[in-house]
Amino acid sequence: MRSPQTKKRITQIIGVVIRATILEKKVKLNKYNSLKKVLYSERGSIAIMMVMSTILILTPIIINFTYDTSINKLKTMNKEDRFKAKLTAESGLKFAMARLRLYQEAYNFLQKNSSAKDMVKQETLDLIWNFPFVYPIPVTEQMNAIQKNAIKEFMKETVLDGQLQLTIENISNKINLNKLRISLLNLAIQENDRINAGKEEPSEAEREENLEYNAETQLFNAVKNAIEKKSETDDNFNAQFYGIEISPLINELRYFISDPESIEDTAGADREFVDKGIVPKRAPLTSFNELYTLPSWPDQILKLIENEFTVHGAIMIDLNKITDKLLKLLIPDITEEDIEEFFKYKNDPDDPKYFNSLDDFKNYIVNIGNIMTEANFTERFTKFASQGLKFGHSPSLFKVLCTATVGRSTFNLTAYVTLPAQPSPRPRPKKEDESKPEENTESEQRDSDEEVPPANNSTNGSTENKEEQKTLLLKPRVVEIIIG
Repeated sequence: MRSPQTKKRITQIIGVVIRATILEKKVKLNKYNSLKKVLYSERGSIAIMMVMSTILILTPIIINFTYDTSINKLKTMNKEDRFKAKLTAESGLKFAMARLRLYQEAYNFLQKNSSAKDMVKQETLDLIWNFPFVYPIPVTEQMNAIQKNAIKEFMKETVLDGQLQLTIENISNKINLNKLRISLLNLAIQENDRINAGKEEPSEAEREENLEYNAETQLFNAVKNAIEKKSETDDNFNAQFYGIEISPLINELRYFISDPESIEDTAGADREFVDKGIVPKRAPLTSFNELYTLPSWPDQILKLIENEFTVHGAIMIDLNKITDKLLKLLIPDITEEDIEEFFKYKNDPDDPKYFNSLDDFKNYIVNIGNIMTEANFTERFTKFASQGLKFGHSPSLFKVLCTATVGRSTFNLTAYVTLPAQPSPRPRPKKEDESKPEENTESEQRDSDEEVPPANNSTNGSTENKEEQKTLLLKPRVVEIIIG
């Protein structure tokens, strides 16, 4: 048997082993917990780093996406505003066409009724189209309550986006460059009319004399005068274009717009197009900008003459819109002092003058200004008319300017509108082999262009009616549109 001391000793040893085991487990557990804490701490740092990296990567993407979205939204809004502005400008053009149509109807009515024509002057008739239009219509303090209410009701009933500014300018004071064009068809018609009228072919001397009054000579003089005047004030321009030959420029333009095989001697104009690789149009000009395609014409010179020439036809050159350069073309001998006095007389702020006929213009040139004699004036302007350059007071060529603004977008529309003359019936050629009874001579003459006046009318009355028929206007038509 074991002694009590031995048992006690064994018990102590077992207790020590147990405590050592427990202590060992505690140490292991503490190490495990410490390691676990370290691992958890590293995992948290990695997660934070991953989140921060993700934020750094996504932030510029989100910013760019937001920026692109706002830009696309702005583009869409601008496109919408641009389209609305375009529609508003087109509405302004339609309104301008309606006003010109009213002018055409009123003009034709006065032409057909001589009694009414004497009561209404041309300057009064021009009020139909020449006042500007602004939308929204401004309300001023000078307006009464009725006018303000009328504008208010108009604004309620009108569906028009944005703002609109509309002006109609009379540009009938320009010479048509297409008059330089040589048309085989027109030459055949003129020759046929000459034969039917029994007229002799003009002599070489008459042709040389008429050259002074045709559009080609007027263009030559206009370019020459413009270059000389510009050279006096611009040394660089003078150095660049001193001694430039104008005749080749005129020949080149005439070749560009004339029919093929209509010019026997091109004077080298065709070679200019071949050398530059440009195909000539060989047809009438439809826009002044086409002149910038000519190989030899400098842009600076074209800009000098753009206010005196056009490519759209007008019935007559409006004397009320005459310029100093055009006046110099019509009367080459006129002095600068005479030109200055003419515009002082015409544009007198206290008593502005309006030429209601060619006779009013003639009265100043002959009687008031003493610039030329009546015989010289009549001869000169008669020859101008024979070359297709007619002068009067009735505008028939207009420039319509429409500016529409919606939001950030502005749309500019420029339209050239013409009111062409109603063509008169061409005379029927007489057949010599036809035998006409004497009693039917009068009725046959009434069917021809040389009408026999009624018994209660004089010969002058018949001539006036014929002239009125020639000056009737057709409906307005747009001949050119420029956007921008």
